[in-house]
Amino acid sequence: MITNNISKGKLTGRKIGIYFGTFAPLHAGHQQQIYKTAALNDGVLLIVSGYDDDRGSKIGLHLEKRFRYLREAFNDEAAIKVAKLDENDIPAMPNGWDEWTNRMFELIHSNTEAENLEITFYVGEEEYVTELRKRFPENDGNTYSVEIADRHDIQISATMIRQNPQAYWNDINRVFRRHFSKVVTLMGSASTGKSTLVRRLARSINAPFSEEYARIYEEKSNIDDDELRMDDYARLITGQYDANSREINSPSNQGIVFLDTDAIVTRVYVKLYLSEAEQAQLEPLFQKTIRDEEMDLILVIPPVTKYVDDGFRNMAWETSRNAFHEELMRQLDEFGLMDKVVLLDNAGDSRDQGGYLARYHHAIDAVKAHTGIEIKRLEY
Repeated sequence: MITNNISKGKLTGRKIGIYFGTFAPLHAGHQQQIYKTAALNDGVLLIVSGYDDDRGSKIGLHLEKRFRYLREAFNDEAAIKVAKLDENDIPAMPNGWDEWTNRMFELIHSNTEAENLEITFYVGEEEYVTELRKRFPENDGNTYSVEIADRHDIQISATMIRQNPQAYWNDINRVFRRHFSKVVTLMGSASTGKSTLVRRLARSINAPFSEEYARIYEEKSNIDDDELRMDDYARLITGQYDANSREINSPSNQGIVFLDTDAIVTRVYVKLYLSEAEQAQLEPLFQKTIRDEEMDLILVIPPVTKYVDDGFRNMAWETSRNAFHEELMRQLDEFGLMDKVVLLDNAGDSRDQGGYLARYHHAIDAVKAHTGIEIKRLEY
């Protein structure tokens, strides 16, 4: 059972294993060493260290994010305690050893309860053995030893993963995978075929996909498009974000996920159909949500298809499709996202009159170009 204060409690046993690193990201090699450490000790203090512009920060995995991810990864392991060692004001190595080890011993003291501890450090390099032994506290009632962690049994490194995450996807801890997942979002006005295309792209590579939350919300609430009010739109913003996040964090995510719309699409509808006063009230939520969204590719389908009455859509919106598309493109530019946009404006031909196959192929080619992930397809 997961308790509410696992992350706040101290380690209670006498035998404590210390394992530290950058963890950018946490991978299978780390996890095996952590579980070995846990099996040989009463508890593990897992210390993530780093500084601004370190190797993790260079790919967006800054120290605070790594710390949060590690705590989440071990949220049901009471014997594994995660601590953070901020190196920002410590002199660069080799001049920072004294301050670095002082902070580490402070973390040990603040995260353990027992006296007369038996502490073992598990390190990956001989240099750490030498430098740690020089600085073991004397006469503090604790005993200290250092053991070299075996890196040869599992041939994986964080450097290898950072260079090519998709090639080593199964070695990345599940919590950390969300950072490396390729995200493809489809956008467009109503009745452009984007929901169908999302499903087909995802199923072509067995990837997870989100559905348009507005449709789910309206069916559950038994309301129509033209009945949406400001409170409804607020729920659409958070509902779509949560639906998208669930797919990104899904165990079925093998490196790429396809999303059906996002907060920008909802913001366009608000711009077209709510008053300026209502828009202003929703704007902080829009800004926060859009900042938190991370997309690698945005596929936009303009209104090139016939508007279909499916018994769900507001047919009055047919006349505003072009205005919607223009506003969508304007907002994508406003948020600096145009470099990620691919316009699926294929009109088709005598064989593919609706252009559906052409847009499907165009989307597949765009996915390969922007994410490096190949979806196999037939030639036309």
